[in-house]
Amino acid sequence: MRRGIIRNAAAVTLVTALALSAAACSSSTPPAAGGDAELELWTFLDPNSADDPRGAALKEIVEEYNAQSDGTTVTVRSINYAKIDAEVIKATASGQGPDLLNVYSNQLPMHVAAKTVQPITEYAQPALDALGDDFLFPIDGVTFDGEIMAMPWEIRAWLLWYRADLLEAAGVEVPTTLDEVGEAAAALQETGVTGLGVGFSNAGLGASFMEKFVPFTWGNGGEILDGGDAVFDDAAGVATMQQFIDWKSQGAFGDEVLSMGADEILNGVKAGTIAMAIEGSFRVAAARSGEGVGDNLQTAPIPSDDAATPLQTPVAGQTLTVGTNATDTDAAWDFIEFYTSATSQEKFAAAGVLPVLSSVYDSPAVTALPNADELNSWLDYIRDYGRPNPVSENFSELSDSLVTGAQQVVFQGADPAETLTRVADAYNAQ
Repeated sequence: MRRGIIRNAAAVTLVTALALSAAACSSSTPPAAGGDAELELWTFLDPNSADDPRGAALKEIVEEYNAQSDGTTVTVRSINYAKIDAEVIKATASGQGPDLLNVYSNQLPMHVAAKTVQPITEYAQPALDALGDDFLFPIDGVTFDGEIMAMPWEIRAWLLWYRADLLEAAGVEVPTTLDEVGEAAAALQETGVTGLGVGFSNAGLGASFMEKFVPFTWGNGGEILDGGDAVFDDAAGVATMQQFIDWKSQGAFGDEVLSMGADEILNGVKAGTIAMAIEGSFRVAAARSGEGVGDNLQTAPIPSDDAATPLQTPVAGQTLTVGTNATDTDAAWDFIEFYTSATSQEKFAAAGVLPVLSSVYDSPAVTALPNADELNSWLDYIRDYGRPNPVSENFSELSDSLVTGAQQVVFQGADPAETLTRVADAYNAQ
């Protein structure tokens, strides 16, 4: 049995929705005399995607909600994850923002500051009180100035991905330390694939690189932010940059990673052109959907210098929020409750997503899944080594600046200490 609250995990997860309209979104239609309401949900998930099981789960959940709802209909607009936040802010400013919005944990402070979402404390607090310890995420991560601003529906952690078939063909053992990661990746690179896929592209606002920089810097004894200020321009940050320099010199990856973001790494793992990567638990199912992949893709905790102790993993996720322009908040919350219910959580578990309700892991629907043991192993990793992913209003800008600095350091020979200081100073001056 796996019960109890994850004390050190960042709570943030969003509503995923069905992209049934490409037209610009409008705020909720006021309830008619009969109590009907039409709500629009904006999300990064694509319900029509054949490659991402999360989209299929989203579609099923929305259709089931609409079928059982007493007068409320939810339609969904899918927007690329790198563009959705800017579009929401712009639309809300003109009074055309969504009723329901899926917000990633890293971006929630930005949306709160931009006033694109409204408090849901009056709805969420009674629900959380009733759930008690069954709800895995501490609500502090989505609470601002005493108000709950979002309802988490997913947990995610970062893991070492490896194509077991490619490692076996190359005669390479699964690495258990960071040194072994470099050695294994260099050997795999010799076979004509990218040994270690690290996203050095600015695509997705540099999020892929930041997802590696954070746990490595923690492992070196450093921090990313302190009281909102960037503090990675120290010995720990330099040691992290040196890790990437050493891997590049060792031949763990080549210049091809300069064009890689999270999407390119996912596609490379699916295609068998990338042998290893450090990516999120939430994308494993999508990667396994590639032809011939399946169980050839395996995961493990992120290695550290000590084979017995993995690195701490950043913990984040998706949340559902009510948009500022929403006029029927009762209807919006009704959908959020359905989306975060045990039944809906079971559907996401089947799609490889970690549920936020502890009891779901013990439900017959989840224990019968072929990936049930893996889901529980990820949850155990989060419980033992999870830390809230650092966030701020301008975290995306920081990620973008940091990956640009990493390009200069790793591929152009710029000084790591000077580069990190320049990036941190520019961020802190905002």
